[in-house]
Formats: sequence, structure tokens, C-alpha cells
Amino acid sequence: MKYLKTTFFKTAIILTVLWLGGCVYTNTYQPELNAKQQTILDSINSKYGFENVSLLGKKTSGSGGDHTTLTIRFTNGKNIPTDTAQMKAAARQLAIQVKGALKNPKEFESYTVLFNTSVTNGAVTTNNYVGYDFKDAELK
Repeated sequence: MKYLKTTFFKTAIILTVLWLGGCVYTNTYQPELNAKQQTILDSINSKYGFENVSLLGKKTSGSGGDHTTLTIRFTNGKNIPTDTAQMKAAARQLAIQVKGALKNPKEFESYTVLFNTSVTNGAVTTNNYVGYDFKDAELK
């Protein structure tokens, strides 16, 4: 009986450690921008005419280490290319510009660019997204 209790407690401890090791924690925050932010955002808006540009930093911590991603959402752009290759190229250029507006450009390992089309008809709003992911090394 004593052997059974000891085995049970050891197994419980091992399972708890494994469970905690597999947990993932996510923290979202607003990234800090540098003094050139308004100039860069004005340049982006003059070319594409977005209704809104929003940034959201995300830090994920878990057994695989810490990972940081910046999500950049552009809403209702007027001059977004419709061709997939051209749209991806535009997304990359926009990510490079936004990266240049960050106080700490090395803060993020990856960047997600979302082109959001939002249409409101009465009380119903419909959102459609097209997104592209870039590693930091791709944004030179």
C-alpha cells in the first residue's frame, strides 16, 4: 500500500511538471513608436488611403521559448493591388515602413500584415481579411 501511494505521488508530480511545461502564455500590447511615426504613417496613407492602421504586439511564452509577433492591420485601403504577388509585395513594403517607425525594430521576430475590408450595411458589418506573414530577416 505504501508503494502504491509513493508511485501515485511521483506520477502526479511528473504529470504536473509536464502539464506546466506545455502551457503557453500570451501577452498583447501596443508597441512603442519612434519620432518618425507620423511621417511614415502619413506616407502610407497618402499612397494607399487607409481608413485605419492598427498595431498589436504579441509575446508568446511557453516550453518552446519566447516569440514576438507584430500584427499590422490596414483597413479599407483604396489602392491595394488585386494581383496576389503584387499584394504580397505591397504588404512586405508596408511592413518594412512600419518596422522603421518602431522605437525598437529588433523587438519582433515576425510581422503579420492584414488587409481588412470592412463594409457596413445598416446594422451589419462584414469584414474580409487577406494576410501575409514575414520573418524579421525578410524585412530588410
